[in-house]
Amino acid sequence: MTIKFKIKEKREEKGISLRELGEITGIDREYLSDLENNKIPADEVIFAEMVVIADALAFKITDLYELGNIEIKGVGSF
Repeated sequence: MTIKFKIKEKREEKGISLRELGEITGIDREYLSDLENNKIPADEVIFAEMVVIADALAFKITDLYELGNIEIKGVGSF
């Protein structure tokens, strides 16, 4: 299974710059950029960070994720 972040897409929908998001969340701008560009694996991201980002952008946390290549043993891929 692959998990990608849709932070940049959602941030741009709200018209918020990366710098502004960093100021609102208190999360380093470079780290946010790495998240947006999927340079950090999803399993290495602290859940609380995603909660803070989702709150700052006024989205549900599930709106910030994109799932792909899901395979469940015994069920198959979808």
